[in-house]
Amino acid sequence: MEAIQQLIDNAITAEASHQHLHQALSGKLEHVDRLVQLPEDQAAEKLHEFVVRYIQNVPTLLNSLQSAALEVGLVQYVQPVIRVASEFFTAPALANRAGLAALMGQAYLAMRLFEEVNETYVFKVGQPLIPMDMMMSNLIIHTLIGEPFANDLDVMVTEAVEQLLSPAYQSDDFKAFMSQKEADNLVHICRQIPCMSAEMGLASQFG
Repeated sequence: MEAIQQLIDNAITAEASHQHLHQALSGKLEHVDRLVQLPEDQAAEKLHEFVVRYIQNVPTLLNSLQSAALEVGLVQYVQPVIRVASEFFTAPALANRAGLAALMGQAYLAMRLFEEVNETYVFKVGQPLIPMDMMMSNLIIHTLIGEPFANDLDVMVTEAVEQLLSPAYQSDDFKAFMSQKEADNLVHICRQIPCMSAEMGLASQFG
């Protein structure tokens, strides 16, 4: 987690000089405004703040997941998700992007991984691995990254999820364990991280 945090700290420091993220967000306000209600004044600053927070939440979420897994005995099931998410974030930058603009893509990979694993857990087990709704936040970042590049990232996530969900995740033992009351501890710990888009005042345009 320290390596991820260092990448973020370095990118935030570099942003002051190079404005990589500001350049990446330039011209995207109109597209995002179709999804969420941006403030009339300082809309660009609010969006920039949201993206930085989105990136910063990756190591926070990874640490919370790791702590929760240790507490309730889910390490063997959660560790592969943590490992792949960490690899996504620390991989070389894609599409010639740099600084926070590059980390926005890396963070999107990690957050989309969490979202897809969540959906699969709900379908297979009946409850999410991470009790947090990331759909709107990920949709905002997808829009900011732009197509077709964001779609390529989605494909990478889909392939990773297929590899992660080994027979162990679908076993009767795992389903029984997730049904135990101890699983409530995982929900409680991960609720330390609320829905980012709603928390930061980016209310959905869809009600």
